[in-house]
Amino acid sequence: MTPPTDRDLRAATRKWQRALVQVEQRRQERDAVIRLALDNGWTHNRISEATGLTRGRIGQIAQRRGKE
Repeated sequence: MTPPTDRDLRAATRKWQRALVQVEQRRQERDAVIRLALDNGWTHNRISEATGLTRGRIGQIAQRRGKE
């Protein structure tokens, strides 16, 4: 394998930054659906079981309602 060039490193960094943006968008979408479930009477436990997230994480997402 040849050593990376400045161009290689910049390209890799741009790809990584685009991936971060996509991850953040997916997180926001997930959190919006979780808040919608909460608004529709789902319990933290039920959401936790459906998503695999902890009840504590669901609580953190719930606390951010209206802040995003």
